[in-house]
Amino acid sequence: MREEKGSLITVWGPGNHGAGGSTIANSIGITLQHMTGKRTLLVNMGSPRNYMEQYLKNDVEAKFSMDHIRSFNMNISAEHIKIYATAVNDLLYILPNSRITKEMSKVEEGFYQRFLEKALEAYEIVIVDVDTGVNKENQIFLNQSEVIVAVMNENEVMLKDIFESNKSIREYMNDDKTIPVFNGLHDVNEESKTLKRFNSRLELKYSYGVCFDTKANKAACCEGRLYSFFKKELIKKNSTIPMIEQIKELSCFMAEKLFLPLEEIQNKNSLTSMIFSKRRHLGEIDV
Repeated sequence: MREEKGSLITVWGPGNHGAGGSTIANSIGITLQHMTGKRTLLVNMGSPRNYMEQYLKNDVEAKFSMDHIRSFNMNISAEHIKIYATAVNDLLYILPNSRITKEMSKVEEGFYQRFLEKALEAYEIVIVDVDTGVNKENQIFLNQSEVIVAVMNENEVMLKDIFESNKSIREYMNDDKTIPVFNGLHDVNEESKTLKRFNSRLELKYSYGVCFDTKANKAACCEGRLYSFFKKELIKKNSTIPMIEQIKELSCFMAEKLFLPLEEIQNKNSLTSMIFSKRRHLGEIDV
C-alpha cells in the first residue's frame, strides 16, 4: 500500500440541483488522469438524482456501487475499495452511487471518514461528487478537501440570496481552497465579461467558466459516452471545442494547487493559453 495519501477534490453545488456538477466531476476526473498519469477514483456521493456514472454507462459497465462498500461498514479497507471500483482505463476508476436507499444500508457514524481515509490510501487522486447545499455527510468531504470545485449556473439572483442567507455556504465559497465554476455559459466570446460580472455581484475573488457544448451534452446525456468523447478531444494538440479547453485550463490550475506534475502538455501554446487564462480569471491580468 502507498505510504503517501492521495489528494481529495470535492465537486459541490452551493445552489440547487441541475448546475452540471456531475458532468464537471467526470470531465475533470478524465482530464486530470490524462494530464497527470495518476491513479484516479471518481466517487458518486450525491443524491439519487445524481447521474454521474450514467454519463459513462456505454464506456464502462459498473457492476458494483457504494452499496457494496457500505456493507463492510467500519471494516472497510483500501483493498475493498480497489476491488469494487470499476476500471474505466488502467488508471481511472469509478464508484457509482447507492442503488438502494441509505435508510436500507445504514452505516455507523464514522463510516464516511473511514471510507475517505482508505480511498486516499488506494488512489493518488480522489474526486467525490457530493450533494448540493451543506449537510452532515458532505461536510466530511468539504472540510477535508484540498480543492473544492463549486459548480453553479447563471442564476445570479438565487445564488446571491443563498450566499447571503446561508452562513455555511458563504464560508465555503470564501475558502481559499474553493474554485468557483460557472457551468453552461452560452457565449465563449463573452466569458471574461460574464465572469467579471459574477465575481463583482457575488463578491467572489475569481471564477472559472465552462461553456455549454451540444456535442458533449449529447455524448453524456444521450449516449452515455462522455469518457470516449473527452479522450478523443484530449489526444488532439488543440481542441476546437471551448468546453474542452476550459476544462483543461481548470484541471491545470487544480494540478498546480495540488502540486501534481503534468505529464500531458500538448504544446507551448496550450500551456501559455492556460497560464494566461488562469491569471485572467484570478484578476491578475486586465482584459
